[in-house]
Amino acid sequence: MTVRTEPTEQVEASQVEPAKTPNRLPTITTMILAVAFVALGAWVVYDMNTVPDTAVTTEIENLLDDYLAAWNTSDGEAFVELVTAGYTLDMVGGVASATERVEGASELINSLEPMEWSVAVVGERMMTGDGPWYVTEVEHFTAPGYGAEGADGVSTFTVVDDGGTLKIARHAFVGNN
Repeated sequence: MTVRTEPTEQVEASQVEPAKTPNRLPTITTMILAVAFVALGAWVVYDMNTVPDTAVTTEIENLLDDYLAAWNTSDGEAFVELVTAGYTLDMVGGVASATERVEGASELINSLEPMEWSVAVVGERMMTGDGPWYVTEVEHFTAPGYGAEGADGVSTFTVVDDGGTLKIARHAFVGNN
């Protein structure tokens, strides 16, 4: 090992140039953008996995599916089991109370069979309320009387707890039937 015997030069502080500090703005900007993108990604995943406030419960979804199946299969007996004793059907202003028609409901629904009646839900149902519940759906009907294109409309159902069983108390339909 060699030992330095020469004296080191002394430099005055005024002669020394200060070291340049690196510009940290691009680094800080990149870090902020990275955190923002990660947060946005987390929000998208969260939003995709949450249930909207208007989502229909499984129990009510099944009730409405059974109700439409009763219409589509012309099953008047099943229909009567799915509605309350005071059920009303309001189709474009023509209110018909089940109090008058509940005994004839089977005949009404059964009469649809020769017409080749069919109703299908278009899109997702929306629900509001906390008992009674109000559920709205867009529907498309096909039957010989509706022409080649069929008919479209919106149904709103009032679902109630009828002695521990969910039932449909009212069905209001507005459309081009």
